[in-house]
Amino acid sequence: MVGLPNKFYRGVVHSPKNPKHPNFRFIIVDTVYEKQDENGEYYIDSFNSYEDFLLHNPDQGDSFYGVYGSYWIDIPKNCLKITETHSLKEAILIAESIMGNLIIDTTF
Repeated sequence: MVGLPNKFYRGVVHSPKNPKHPNFRFIIVDTVYEKQDENGEYYIDSFNSYEDFLLHNPDQGDSFYGVYGSYWIDIPKNCLKITETHSLKEAILIAESIMGNLIIDTTF
């Protein structure tokens, strides 16, 4: 459903080996959208910049927020998806709750 667009946001919560969740090195909240490849398959992609966000056609689908975590241990993927939500407030709350620290807005 296409509705009001979300705002562009990119933030990170760092943790120096948080004793509560020692596996996460950091968690990011990023503005993402669904994209279709040449085979018709859909996947989630993030905006590279605020300008890309402004150029995004809302008829192609709403933007939303992805919450991704990076582990201290070596794993094949750099960041793994924790959740996705249409609420920025919820995405930030999830990231801060897991890490126990406040998020740093790195949007601009």
